Amino acid sequence: MTLEGVHFWPEVLSALSLKLNNPLFRQWTPLTSAQYNGAQNSVIITVPNSFIRDHMMNSLVDIKAIIDDIMFKNTDVKIVVEKNNTEVFEAGASVPSQETSKKTAKKNRSNFIPRFTFENFVVGSNNQFAQAACLSVAARPSKSYNPLFIFGASGLGKTHLLQAIGNYISEYFDNTKVLYITGERFLNEYIKSIRTKTTDAFRKKFREEYDVLLIDDIQFIAGKGQSQEELFHAISSAHENNKQIVIASDKFPDEIEGLDKRLKTRFASGLVCDLKAPELETRLAIVNNKASELNMNISPEAASKIAELFPNSVRELEGAITSIGAYSSFANTKITPDFIEEICHSKQLSFKNNKQIDVSGVIKRVAQHYHVSEGDILGDNRNKDFVLPRHIAVYIAKKLSNRSLSDLARIFKRKNHSTIIHAFLKIEELQKKDINVKSEIDHIINEIKKL
Repeated sequence: MTLEGVHFWPEVLSALSLKLNNPLFRQWTPLTSAQYNGAQNSVIITVPNSFIRDHMMNSLVDIKAIIDDIMFKNTDVKIVVEKNNTEVFEAGASVPSQETSKKTAKKNRSNFIPRFTFENFVVGSNNQFAQAACLSVAARPSKSYNPLFIFGASGLGKTHLLQAIGNYISEYFDNTKVLYITGERFLNEYIKSIRTKTTDAFRKKFREEYDVLLIDDIQFIAGKGQSQEELFHAISSAHENNKQIVIASDKFPDEIEGLDKRLKTRFASGLVCDLKAPELETRLAIVNNKASELNMNISPEAASKIAELFPNSVRELEGAITSIGAYSSFANTKITPDFIEEICHSKQLSFKNNKQIDVSGVIKRVAQHYHVSEGDILGDNRNKDFVLPRHIAVYIAKKLSNRSLSDLARIFKRKNHSTIIHAFLKIEELQKKDINVKSEIDHIINEIKKL
């Protein structure tokens, strides 16, 4: 421990993390720092914004107690917001009231959905990395990961995270202008600017007017040549001027067919993270969280049943809870596992196609179809009799499962995820040229779905 330096701070954070049961705390503590001033016997804790400051103020008594214990003395603890903020908060001071916070909140929040915040985003192993990256970007715009690219299947929380960034920054950074826009709306605005001869205003909006650009469903502009050109220049200008960029898509950049190579390179130059389907424990937390929000009385058995029926999409899972709660209320019936089954079947709630695909089953079925061994598919033999089945197995596994690229690379015993992307794109291209290969793949996929 170096009292005049910062080396005592990790020890404080470690002790505080054990004391506090707050997952958000563990996410933003790396954004903080501390300095001990021996002459004044004070510890100055520096945080990036007022949001983190306010949360730390709620635990300031515990922080001071831990620091005093580590220092073997009674210290004066202060919290400051870095750089231009002049406010200083000392141990024993009160946290700014909610009304005071509201007065400092930005008013231009019309395109952000209030319920999409970090506080009500359920974190699990499937989304922990993406959530932490988004929180880091929100706490320090343009100073963490820039650009940040998030990808994952529909309904896993990409829009929630982008909106959470927007809500966070709008609330705690008074002079930071944030824009959330979808790829479809970007395209429509560009087309309108051409029709109305206002392209200069369009370019100014996306290149100059905003400090943070949050672009959802970027895959929508793939194949749209001039729109991609405009987006590339907008993102390049934003990046050169130290503006934060966050992009969301349903696929990894290299997998977006028809996307300009320069955009793929730009997106991949920052941090890329994926959202996977939630595991059972996370789904249970989502069910209970949504049920609480809707004031639903739901038993652990009923919660487990819902979580089991909807494994692949958070959006479908939350929609199912809402529907089940509504039918229960209309029928004045208790929510039981049998009632849930009945509602899902009779009302055709979309859980039938949500069966998890086992990658090992894909490998086995492809091996059987091409009369090779599973070891041949997982091996390194470059004989064409093995390479084609290997690539097809990778293609089908990527298409049907919710496994990340790194997971698939591990399962197929490849060095990194680039080999998975290569195999996927090669088979995708081969199907366009060879109808027989396409028919074989369609047949294998149908057989797998019957299992």
